[in-house]
Amino acid sequence: MQKKILSVIALSLLLVGCKHDDRTVKTTKNEVSQEPKKEQVVEKEEIDTIFAPLNGLPVSQVSEQRPVAVMVNNFHLARPQSGLYHADIVYEILAEGDITRFLAIFQSNIPEKIGPVRSARDYYIDLANGYHALFICHGNSPKAKQMMDAGLIDSLNGLIYDGTLFKRDKTRRAPHNSYILKEGIEKGVEKRNYSFTEKVTPLAFTQEAPSFDNSWKQISDAFIKYSYNADNNVTYKYSEANKHFQRFQNGVVAKDALNGKQLQIKNILIVQSTHKIIDDYGRRSVDLKSGGKGYYLVDGRMKDIEWKNVNGRIIPFNLDGTEIDLEPGQTWINFVPELSKVTIK
Repeated sequence: MQKKILSVIALSLLLVGCKHDDRTVKTTKNEVSQEPKKEQVVEKEEIDTIFAPLNGLPVSQVSEQRPVAVMVNNFHLARPQSGLYHADIVYEILAEGDITRFLAIFQSNIPEKIGPVRSARDYYIDLANGYHALFICHGNSPKAKQMMDAGLIDSLNGLIYDGTLFKRDKTRRAPHNSYILKEGIEKGVEKRNYSFTEKVTPLAFTQEAPSFDNSWKQISDAFIKYSYNADNNVTYKYSEANKHFQRFQNGVVAKDALNGKQLQIKNILIVQSTHKIIDDYGRRSVDLKSGGKGYYLVDGRMKDIEWKNVNGRIIPFNLDGTEIDLEPGQTWINFVPELSKVTIK
């Protein structure tokens, strides 16, 4: 009988222990369910910086503006010109006699007024085609006319649209007073059914801090002698204050007539090519294809380079054959018959 009572007590204790264990498990499960949820970490997507294709400067959004190339007058009575401050690239080449003209290429910003606009030459058309640019001129040489008439470039010529797309400035004397307005460009594109948007092939720019080895020479200014007339010669002076070059002709600093600001030039290429007089007017042929020697100026320094025509664009190369990345900013490319006409100090 005693053994039976002890067995009942033991069984009771075992059942109580099982119930206690069951409560413990339930409590543990409840505690786990009440643990705060961990916050999910959301990785922010990195946004790539967008750069303008023809000057390498950062922009707020991708632009598919087709480049516009304008023949700009550089006779002393045409200065100061309008719109050059906003150009991405400016080519300067002798046009007739000892006077240069500009091919100003706009893509990142087309100003409200550009000019004075002057007549075309065939080698300027070749350069404009390197950017698949809309070409704007007022007048032309015989060969340039043949190229435009043959449809070798999309063009707007002031000889056809004087007084409509092109406007005359009454404060200046002809032929130094013809201007193209942004509104005129847009109307001309629509009138001729030209494309005004496209994906632009960018130039090579570096976005890193510049480093200069012993192939670079520190300089303060460069002088280009185009003529015995001081009005036609060019001096570039480096400004340490703003890290850009200023441009002077006959001692007068180049400013934009639209905003009164001095031109801020980052890159300068001075390149030698063969020039030949081809008619009694002093018009020239200029060899854009063969390449040759030149100088690259940036940040108050200069180095010897080789230039090449790459798909219609004038590109600088190191003497070992590697392409040079330009620094972001406005680029001027000066063609000269001989580098001996250039003095750098």
